[in-house]
Amino acid sequence: MRFVPVDEKKKAETLAFLAKYERFCVSLVEHIRLGGGDSFTVESDARETLGVISVKSRMLLCIPNAVSLQNAAAFCTSLKAFLSDKKISCVNGEADASHFIMKILAELGRMPLHVNEYALMTLSEAALKKIQAKDKRHAAVPEEPQMCGMRTECAAANPISENAAATGEKACCEKFKIVRCGIRDADALMPLQLAYEAEEVLPPCRTQNPAVTRKNLERILKTEYVVALQNARGEPAAKANTNAVGIRWAQIGGVYTAPDFRRKGCASLLVETLAEKIVASNRLPVLYARNGNEAAQKAYSALGFTKTGGFTIAYY
Repeated sequence: MRFVPVDEKKKAETLAFLAKYERFCVSLVEHIRLGGGDSFTVESDARETLGVISVKSRMLLCIPNAVSLQNAAAFCTSLKAFLSDKKISCVNGEADASHFIMKILAELGRMPLHVNEYALMTLSEAALKKIQAKDKRHAAVPEEPQMCGMRTECAAANPISENAAATGEKACCEKFKIVRCGIRDADALMPLQLAYEAEEVLPPCRTQNPAVTRKNLERILKTEYVVALQNARGEPAAKANTNAVGIRWAQIGGVYTAPDFRRKGCASLLVETLAEKIVASNRLPVLYARNGNEAAQKAYSALGFTKTGGFTIAYY
């Protein structure tokens, strides 16, 4: 068993391996595509690639056959030795692979402080075809669907009804406008980002640091595709963004609606908008909904997303 650093010579081969499992590891694909420091392929003695891991503080991983490999003594022993001196603060990956790594870390005396479990959701074939058909109808619109920063207005949304995405009720509320955001929008989005991280990201074992939150927000605004829903006063009522953009997949995250604007279909509209932009860029959207968040899973299901796997984030 050996752990081979992913350098420029190894990059193409590694990405080709990951492409087969990309929907489970978009962040890892993006990390390697953009440089991939501290990333390694896990190879058998016969030089067969068994997985890929990034061992920065946040551990990203792709171990497709984790269930069977956890019974391979030599593999477990080698992985345990490799991880013994690594400082891991978070394990982030497909559920079976993450729990396999958690088991190895437990044998090293490291127990997670908190674990979040998610449903991995992708578009059904019918929903994808519907978006593709809609994209063809709007093909004459001169907008290049790039997955990167730079502010521009996406669309003027129709009035959103209470529970519009889930129930189709017609009770009209307030007119909103979808806006694509850039770095100049950091101040306006900061309250939503703080609330999002406090409610959806930070585990009980972590304390929020506004400076870190601001840094994260600015990075997202510079490198990801961010959309917000403005109310009639020009204030952001909801936001969503890509978390990572891979080769054939793009991950949606950062979905948050201010309490006063919930149950109006705001988040659903933004996720739908991002899904359309992703499909228009010849990629497929994937997102994760936290287990127990039935409202989010129901809303995403109404858009055509279906659960196709599990995802785990463990904090150390």
